[in-house]
Amino acid sequence: GSRLGPPQLGLLAAAGLSRVLARRRPRVAIFSVGDELTPPGQPLRPGSIWESNSVMLAAAARAAGCSVRRPPIVPDDAGDLLAALRRQARTTDLLLTSSGVSMGGEHDVVKAALSRLGTVSFRKVAMHPGMPQGAGTLEPGTAIITLPGNPASAYLSFLLFVLPAIRALQGLPPGRPRTARAVLTDPLVSPAGKRSFLSAYHDPDAGSVMPWPAHHAHRLSALATANALVVVPERTTRLSAGDAVEVLELSSAGYNISL
Repeated sequence: GSRLGPPQLGLLAAAGLSRVLARRRPRVAIFSVGDELTPPGQPLRPGSIWESNSVMLAAAARAAGCSVRRPPIVPDDAGDLLAALRRQARTTDLLLTSSGVSMGGEHDVVKAALSRLGTVSFRKVAMHPGMPQGAGTLEPGTAIITLPGNPASAYLSFLLFVLPAIRALQGLPPGRPRTARAVLTDPLVSPAGKRSFLSAYHDPDAGSVMPWPAHHAHRLSALATANALVVVPERTTRLSAGDAVEVLELSSAGYNISL
């Protein structure tokens, strides 16, 4: 149950041990799906955007102790996607995809590719952002988690759903994001029936938290400059300055874990 970092390895060596039984790093393959995606560093063609999700998720998985692969971007073709996933499943412990699970019709490429297998389930989770989620297995029993395509949604989903799965592969308890109580500096609104996670700046010394403006709260730029997320319960639609709220603390790596 112990992570082998520099001091632990030094202690083992000092005890005369040249070998020790350990779990390998979980092997994670991260797929981004979409005709509109262009790898960073390449020129954009009309109607395209630079692909950012796999870069972000790969960094988060490495910070969690994983060995990470980023296969090439997969076009909006269910057959091509399924073939690419099956190739990686042979030598991977966990497959991650982003996008293709929420828009419906021809854009639901991930759902179209995996629903027919009968081993992956898709659900709408009462959270904002990040409502569309999917999870299951792909032959030969490799775990797969399908995340939304919106970057902020994908990252929040990694924090809440993927990180516990990675810890299970490492033989560790699930843990949970560190939380704190803080007082709002500004009012905020939240959709009814969903638990919201809003980008914010938490000042633990002052015991306060400043939420980003509502029109900005779920953008990747807001998440990149936040150090916390304000949690708004499902039945709460409006909070005022001075109200006490729950805060999820984010580190530069994206999360802290307490057991």
